[in-house]
Amino acid sequence: MKRAVIALFGLALLTGCGGAGDTAFLPSLYKGSWTGTWASGDANDNGNISFAVTTDGSLSGTMADKTGATGNIAGFVNKSGSLTAVTSFAAGGNMVIGGTVTTNGGRLIGSFTYTRLGVNYGGNFDVGTGSSGGG
Repeated sequence: MKRAVIALFGLALLTGCGGAGDTAFLPSLYKGSWTGTWASGDANDNGNISFAVTTDGSLSGTMADKTGATGNIAGFVNKSGSLTAVTSFAAGGNMVIGGTVTTNGGRLIGSFTYTRLGVNYGGNFDVGTGSSGGG
């Protein structure tokens, strides 16, 4: 009898723990097309940013700096909002980006650090859905 109770308790415990399960395959909360602006007070730089996030969290798009130079951005946003990406500019060096994103009122807000030409900077972006250049 004692074994049966322990077995039932173990089964209930496993079933209860399995409710949340592995969420690695859940669709990205950040899925969609996003357009807006980014800025870095540290670097005295800013510009437009536009990217899409797919169901698996992959990110791709474009980013422009204040000089008008445009680079392709590619990266990933995980289910917790951790962002890693690289923007490849033809001139002026790549931006290696790491940070976090959150949603707020239908907008995607990001805070990040990046390295460009060996110097570290802080930055942020604010994007909305669609392609209206700021949301």
